[in-house]
Amino acid sequence: MVLTEREKFIVPIRAVGCRAMIDFPDVLDFGQVPVKHVTEKPVMIRNIGEKTTKWKIKVPQGFKLGKDEGILQVGQSEQLIFEFVPQESRIYKDEVILRYDNLEANIPIKGESHNDNVYLSKSHIHMDPTSITLYSH
Repeated sequence: MVLTEREKFIVPIRAVGCRAMIDFPDVLDFGQVPVKHVTEKPVMIRNIGEKTTKWKIKVPQGFKLGKDEGILQVGQSEQLIFEFVPQESRIYKDEVILRYDNLEANIPIKGESHNDNVYLSKSHIHMDPTSITLYSH
């Protein structure tokens, strides 16, 4: 309550308690990878806030994540493995959504896939020993 010479009024006070804060990379970049080749990227997620928090991550199509939710204690960290599995030759660019403690963060995720030249050469093929009744391809 504030009292002045002319009037008396109430000023509301709002306080925010302890908050969780997750340390996460600003960008997830997989670079150039071959089409239909699984590429893994390990990422550390860490709670640098003042309270325990529950987190959840949503990844876009073309990317995978082994564990998409969990709980982090204060000061605790956890390793997540993101996978990039492109099905066609193009640039993949989207956002990962990280939710925790009633907050939402959008992290850019990108990767480029390309077709590789694949060929067979006699000098590179090793054939196991065979007999008359066995076949070798």
